[in-house]
Order: sequence, then C-alpha cells, then structure tokens
Amino acid sequence: MQFTTYQIAFVSILPIFSGLSSALNPSCRPGGNFDLKKWDLETPIDNGSGQPKVIPGSDLTPAGDACKNGWQDKGSDHQWFFKESTDGSMVMKAPGYSSSRPCIKWSGSNHCRSEFHEDTAAWSTTSGTNRLHVKLSAGYGTKICIGQVFQSGTGSNKPYLELYYNSNGDVVTGVATCPGGANDGCGQDTTTIGNVPFNTQFTYDLQFEGGVLKAGVNGNLKTLKTFFTTPKASFKFGNYNQGTDDASVHIFELSVQH
Repeated sequence: MQFTTYQIAFVSILPIFSGLSSALNPSCRPGGNFDLKKWDLETPIDNGSGQPKVIPGSDLTPAGDACKNGWQDKGSDHQWFFKESTDGSMVMKAPGYSSSRPCIKWSGSNHCRSEFHEDTAAWSTTSGTNRLHVKLSAGYGTKICIGQVFQSGTGSNKPYLELYYNSNGDVVTGVATCPGGANDGCGQDTTTIGNVPFNTQFTYDLQFEGGVLKAGVNGNLKTLKTFFTTPKASFKFGNYNQGTDDASVHIFELSVQH
C-alpha cells in the first residue's frame, strides 16, 4: 500500500491526521507546505483559448525551492489560489457563475472552480486502499463542492459522489443515481453528514474500497448507498463553486492513500 501524506516533511513525527495548522509555514507558497506533485489544479483563469488553465503538479511543487517557486495565482492580490500569509493555509477561491456574470469554466459544466484532481490513472474501486482526508474551513459561498469521487470506465465523465458545504453549515453527500447524471435525467441521493459553521476548521474523509463508498466529517464515517458500479475512480478536492456568488475555502491538511 502506498501512503502519501501531503504536508511538509518536518511534521511527519506528528499523528498522521493531527492537522495542526501551526505546522504550516506562512512564508511558503502552497506547494512548499503541501506536496502537490501528484495533483493538477483546475482554475477559473483563461488559458488563452477560453478554457480553464490547468496547472500541473510539477509547477505547483517544483524541484528545488517549492516554498519560494511553487505556482500561485499572479492575478491582482493573488486572486484565486495562494497561501494565507497568517497561517500558511492553502486558499482556493472560485467565482460564481450566471448568464449575466459568466466565468471561465469547462463546456460540460455550469460551474467554475479552483479544484485539484489526481493526475495518475484512475484506481480500482473494488481492490486496494483508496482514501482522501482533508482539513479545511469555508469562508463564504452559498454552495461549494469540496470533494469528489469521479467515476471512470462507465462511459460517462461525471461525478460518482460530490461532497457539498452549504451556507447553513450543512455538509452533504450527493451520490449519483445513474452514470450520466443530469444528462440522463438522473439526480443525486443526498445525505447530511455534519454541520460546521463558516470559518471553522473541520475534517472530511472519503473512502471507496471493496466496492463500498464511505464519507465522514470529523472522523464519523458513514457508509453510503450506491446505485450503480464504476470500475475505476479518482479523487478531486477544493472549491468547485455551485453558486452564483463567489466562494472561498482554506485547506490546512491533505493526505491520500492508495
């Protein structure tokens, strides 16, 4: 089993999921505090062709001094992706989308994002260990998708599970009821698994092992009902903004196991 903890090296003596924000270096760019080499970042920045700019992990956590040279948004005041100067957390912001206020998004989506996806091949949902752990806080936004299990091998380029943070503090799972989702006239089976106020740190975990899908807030894992099988999947996390207003999250801890 491969186990990768995305935190700076000197915290390895701490418990794996301690999530102590004091371990983050406020002087470092995100790729210096978190090992992002195996993640690609989708942004609401125009890539020059009207599509979202995707930042590879090799730019986020480059060889050499990632603390100084890791990529962050060079827009006005580091607009969408940057490190928080007070605590070193990874700030991920995304604009809202509406017909009167468009933003840079993928053609197959109605929403904009600052969101990571795994850059490696999708993994089996029936064998091995597949776990994502994130510690974060939400600053503002009506509805934010903060994590995903994305299906692969079904013929549909759609989420299998989306984890939402709502403005009332509810943390909600949405499990697809068919592979094509809304394209096939299907919705999501939703379950509220926690409640956390704005600007309050909390953890979530996603697991998909042995064909069993689980999600939890602050360590309280729940097994979720599923409606179809996906032979492979991958993780996403960050700020996939579902609202028409802007949204912001801060990431304090990230780990993944495969």
